[in-house]
Amino acid sequence: MKKAVSRRIINVCIATATITALLPFRASAQWYQNSDRTWSYLDENTKVKGWKNVSGIWYYLNTNGIMQTGWVCDSGNWYYLNSAGEMKTGWIMDNEKWYYLNYSGVMQTGWIRDDGKWYYADSNGVMETGTVNISDKLYCFNESGELQQTKDYLAESSKIAADSSAVDVSGLPQLPNNYSISVQASAESQILELMNEKRTEAGLKPLILDSTLVQIARYKSDHMIQYNYFDHTTPEGNNWTSWLDAIGYKYMSTGENIAYNNYDPVELFKQWWNSPEHRANMMKTSYNKVGIGVINGNGKCMGTQTFSN
Repeated sequence: MKKAVSRRIINVCIATATITALLPFRASAQWYQNSDRTWSYLDENTKVKGWKNVSGIWYYLNTNGIMQTGWVCDSGNWYYLNSAGEMKTGWIMDNEKWYYLNYSGVMQTGWIRDDGKWYYADSNGVMETGTVNISDKLYCFNESGELQQTKDYLAESSKIAADSSAVDVSGLPQLPNNYSISVQASAESQILELMNEKRTEAGLKPLILDSTLVQIARYKSDHMIQYNYFDHTTPEGNNWTSWLDAIGYKYMSTGENIAYNNYDPVELFKQWWNSPEHRANMMKTSYNKVGIGVINGNGKCMGTQTFSN
C-alpha cells in the first residue's frame, strides 16, 4: 500500500504546484482572490457556495464563499481538501496518520477493501495496525495496515475466554484440586496483544492463538500450581512435548516459556520480554501459533506460553 500511496502523494504535490501557478490566471476569469488572500469562485459576479466542480476537480466553498482546505464536514461526511482546495480520494496521510477517502471523497470508517487487501479504520477514520479487538474478535494488521488473516478470521481467544474452566485436557491425567484456581482469560488476551505488537513492529507476522495450545498452556500452569514446582520438566519427568505427543498434536517445532509472580498476571509479559531467551521464543520467525495459559492459585500468577508451527 505504501508504494502506491507514495505515488499518490507525489501526484498531489505536482497538482498543487500546478494549481498554485494557475490560480492567478483563473482569478481574472472566474477565480477571485480576496483582500485577505483567500479564494472565491465567481459565477456571474456571485460567489459560489458549497461544492463546485472546476475542470473536473471538486472544491468546497463555505457559506461566505471562501474556498476551504483541510478537513471539511458536509452533511455528516468528512472530506479532505489539499492546500490548493482540491478534494482528494484514496489514501492520504495527515498528522502521521493514514485515512481512506472513497471515490466520492468521503472518509471511510470500519472495514475497507483496497487493491484486494483488507484494512480497518477506527471511528475517527484512522487506519489500524497491530492486534485490534473489533466486536469482541481479535484481528491482526501489519505495519502497512493490511489484514494478516481473512476478514472472517475469528481469534480463538473469543471462544476460549468464554470457558474459564478449560484446564483439564482430554487424553491427559486429570489434575488434582490441591489449590483452588482461576483462569485469567483477560490477561491471556492482553499478553497475546502485547506480544503481537512487538512482532508486528519488527516486521514479523503475528502469532495465531491455537485452542489446543491454550489448553496445554493452561494445563501446564495449573500442573505447576497443583504439584507446587516451577520447571519445564514435571516431577514425573515429562514436559509439554510429551503432552502434545500424547494427544496427537502435530507440529514441526515447539517451544515453551514459563514465569510467575504474585502481583500482576499481565506483568508476566514483561518478565518474558526482559529475558533474552524468552524474548527469542516470542520473536521466533518459524513459530506461527501460540497458546497462553495464565492461572491464579496458591498465591501465584502462573503463566505459560506454548509455541508451535
